[in-house]
Amino acid sequence: MIEVTISAADALGRLRDLPPALASRLSSVVATLAQRLYDRVEDNLSGVVLKRRTGRLAASIVQQVDGLSASVGFDPAAVPYGAAQEFGADLRAHLIAARNARALSFVVAGKRVFAKRVMFPGAHLPERSFLRSALADLAPEIGAAIAAAVAETIE
Repeated sequence: MIEVTISAADALGRLRDLPPALASRLSSVVATLAQRLYDRVEDNLSGVVLKRRTGRLAASIVQQVDGLSASVGFDPAAVPYGAAQEFGADLRAHLIAARNARALSFVVAGKRVFAKRVMFPGAHLPERSFLRSALADLAPEIGAAIAAAVAETIE
């Protein structure tokens, strides 16, 4: 799974002697922040970073919350092109051959063309981060929300 994670566990490890209310409050804040992160990723997949075509990538986004940590990510086995979108990729030149039909069919300069095989020349896909950019956008809010929850609880 490729994911971004929000965790308050490190901070709580240093603050073990504080009241149990802190763990409860941080757990609630982390759950809220995870939902905000999930929503931001969905926004990024709805035209902010990528334009939605089939919706498979957006449908593969999952959110997991476990007490003081949460993650938002996707399964690259379900949508193998998701990692190429997130990190960018260099596609090698390769032969594309018809397998389930007698010929490939595509349009070139407005005319329908048929071929048994074509050579893909290779391409570079630029990075279109929808996960990491969502986390970077929310980082100030995440830090402030966790700090505020700690401050409210210990006062």
